[in-house]
Amino acid sequence: MAQNTTIPVKVGVVLDLDTLVGKMGLSCISMALSDLYASHGHYKTRVVTKIRDSKRDVVGAAAAALDL
Repeated sequence: MAQNTTIPVKVGVVLDLDTLVGKMGLSCISMALSDLYASHGHYKTRVVTKIRDSKRDVVGAAAAALDL
């Protein structure tokens, strides 16, 4: 039976998901990780993004960062 030998590395991301820039940023992060692991499938670590929405508020962004 094959064992899962990948090591997850959790990375927190705080974005304003109500804006175009926030949505594009999330899409770009996802595509970059996909491209990275497509060309380097032998890497044992895997970045796992934990996404939080700042909700267009500086205090919300700080609270989201603390939550992460």
